[in-house]
Amino acid sequence: MSTPEHYRSRNISHWSPSKINKPFWYVIAEYGYRQQKLWQAQLAQRNGDAHADIMVAHYAKPPLPFKPLAGTVVADAATAILNGEHQSEMVSNAIGALQEYNPDACKDHDIADFNLAGDGEHVIAAIENTLEALREAFPGANQVECEEKVLIELLGVNVPVLGYSDARGGGVVAEIKTKWDSRDRRSSTGFKVNSVPARPLPYDVLQLAVYQKQHGGRAKLIYANRKNYRVFEVPQDQLDEAISIAQATCMQRQKLLERTETVEELLSLTEPDWSHWLLSDWSPELVMELKDVWAGN
Repeated sequence: MSTPEHYRSRNISHWSPSKINKPFWYVIAEYGYRQQKLWQAQLAQRNGDAHADIMVAHYAKPPLPFKPLAGTVVADAATAILNGEHQSEMVSNAIGALQEYNPDACKDHDIADFNLAGDGEHVIAAIENTLEALREAFPGANQVECEEKVLIELLGVNVPVLGYSDARGGGVVAEIKTKWDSRDRRSSTGFKVNSVPARPLPYDVLQLAVYQKQHGGRAKLIYANRKNYRVFEVPQDQLDEAISIAQATCMQRQKLLERTETVEELLSLTEPDWSHWLLSDWSPELVMELKDVWAGN
């Protein structure tokens, strides 16, 4: 499947569950504007432009926040243990990987410090709960496949949907979501436990539905934190509904891509939420620049 110009010019070679779940104005701002500006600045930097360093710093994003990084590390450790690796070694490797995290460059350094305190006891508890959840989700399984590439096509959509499934085996495909303590001024520690959901969250169901569409079989969502875990088996009708919503969302966005010629024109047809948390890792100067672009200045 070749990428049409109305996608390629906006730096979109595929959709993903993450892109589908995010507001369209943010997808265009991130992929069609910020990333392309960054690449242009990096090219100028390689060509010896004396001012390029400033522009690279302006358009660059900070390191990955602690929570998604910790989620990946915990899921990797738990699946490795399930697959027969030594638990003590995998836990040690996970703690070591997170201790290399550079919180000084991020806004969530306090969250990293809190979860890594006491030899990383909160991280260890999250690994143990995720492991128990995996054992429940994959009963009797000694081996699961991890991080498998998933590429599906949706009817009428000009580019594929790309993703990577967390775990698959024994006729089951599973997605792992970890929850980490959030700030709470009323707590004596300054944090509170972020509880696992009481039911599957729609954006997680969409992600799982994409993987199940390719792999087939039973689909399970795993939620875990440092206190407990929950495993949900998502019915086929909910998976099918999620795929239908994803297809309709992509088609709606595709029509806007086809109708417009520039990123600036496309942004002008959207309604950005300037207070959205997705912009929290953009500098105030970059947000102001995007506002000017959206206003046509």
